[in-house]
Amino acid sequence: MNRFLTTALLRSAAPSLVLCLAAPALADHTGPTGVGSSGGGIDVQGPETLEAGHFAVGARVSLTVPQDRWDAELEALAARHIHAHNTDSNLDAAIGVAYGVTDRLTISAEVPFIRRERLREGEHSHSGDVTTNEVVPLGSVSGIGDASVLAKYRVTSGEGGGLALIGGIKLPTGGTHARSPAGERLETEHQTGTGSWDPILGAAFGASLGWAALDGSVIYQFSGRGAQMTGLGDRLQAGLALSHRFGPSERHHAEEGAPHEHHHHASWDVFASTAAEWEGRQTIAGAVERESGGTVVWLTPGVRYNMASELSIAAAVGVPLWQHIRASHPDNGYRLILSLGRAF
Repeated sequence: MNRFLTTALLRSAAPSLVLCLAAPALADHTGPTGVGSSGGGIDVQGPETLEAGHFAVGARVSLTVPQDRWDAELEALAARHIHAHNTDSNLDAAIGVAYGVTDRLTISAEVPFIRRERLREGEHSHSGDVTTNEVVPLGSVSGIGDASVLAKYRVTSGEGGGLALIGGIKLPTGGTHARSPAGERLETEHQTGTGSWDPILGAAFGASLGWAALDGSVIYQFSGRGAQMTGLGDRLQAGLALSHRFGPSERHHAEEGAPHEHHHHASWDVFASTAAEWEGRQTIAGAVERESGGTVVWLTPGVRYNMASELSIAAAVGVPLWQHIRASHPDNGYRLILSLGRAF
């Protein structure tokens, strides 16, 4: 899959390969990001694909800082039998590679690394006639997450945006046996992997507004049952991004089968996106966790520098415009995203 940044019609189907969709910030697991294009924002897909025989590599680091919850709040939720949790921060780093099978079809794969800093959870327990509500430290959790394999097929041809279809699958490559300092196995939502195979479907489009490029995408991930009989809930990511390029425009994407000619120059892109992330309620052994899941809408402005060598570096800051996160998870504070990519 790809990403987007810069002016829609004038992006060279491979110049700034980077990972683009930020991981959902409700549950603590990554969703698909995407590799291999140069569309509008940093958390929205664009329709671009790599040219046949070309490939790209990329890396992204996303740090999400939730709003803090006092121990008293976690204890009060535990008294209501809601095992809510909190962390100091959630780090999602990923590396990926994409390959242009044809001018219209790009295949990509990525592997994330996840770290949750100082995880803690409210716990409700009974001992005889004594009821205890307390906050239990679960330690910091880190490790390889679930890899994703994605395909993007560009339906339209020619310059000036277009439409692409996206499909793929998330693989159960992450760890599912991390334990707390007390030796207890952590719940699946706190592991770096899920243990489930999750199909992914979506679409992306792009259009030129003359002074800027408009990109949009919708990505849906179907959550399967994974480790400890847990399904973490389906996920939806949808957004729009505007971008503008300062510097020479350089897109030359001929019809399929025709020769391609590119003249690369250094340029800057500024972009801003509005993206919604929704996560359904999780289930454990068929029982629905009523206070899990939720929705957040992010505003994410950023900047990208595109070098003549086809290396690009991007940075963005995301702030929630609106959110409704159920009680088991904390509200989002902000997130920082850095990415870089290189097309060959």
